[in-house]
Amino acid sequence: MKTRFAALFMLLCFWLPGAAYSAEDIKGKYSDAEIMEILRADGFSAVTKLDEGAIQVNVNGRTHILFNNDDGDLQGYFVTSGVTLSYEDMNEWNRTKRLSRAYLDADNDPVLEADLLSNGGLTKRNVGEFFRIFVNVSVPGFIEFLLENDKS
Repeated sequence: MKTRFAALFMLLCFWLPGAAYSAEDIKGKYSDAEIMEILRADGFSAVTKLDEGAIQVNVNGRTHILFNNDDGDLQGYFVTSGVTLSYEDMNEWNRTKRLSRAYLDADNDPVLEADLLSNGGLTKRNVGEFFRIFVNVSVPGFIEFLLENDKS
C-alpha cells in the first residue's frame, strides 16, 4: 500500500507543475497585435504599431519601442539625446547593472536595450513583466545615470 501511495505521490509531483500550464499558455511567438493587447491589458494605454515587428509605447512623455523579432524574441529599446557620455560611462552601466545593456549609437546618443528570449517559451505574464520592468525600472534608472554622468 505504501509503495502505491508513494508512486501516486511521485506521479502527481511530476504531473501537476506541467498541468498548471496548458499548451495555450506558453507560446514560441506572439503576433504584434497580441503583444499590443498584452501591453494594453497591463495598463499601457499609448500603444501603437510603428511597423511590422515594432511597437511604440509612450509612458510619462518617453517613447519606448518593443521589437518583436521573427524568432519570437522581444527587445525593449530606449534612446535619448541631449546628454554627452563616454564609452567608459556606458561600460560602467553595463558592468554594474543587470537586465539591460547600454551603448552610444552612431549619433553618440545613449541607448538602452533589454531582451526577452523566446526559446524557453513566452507567456502573457512574462511578456508584460519584462516590459513593465524595462519601462518602470531600467529606463528611469538609466535616465538617472545619464543625468549624474552628463558631461555637456
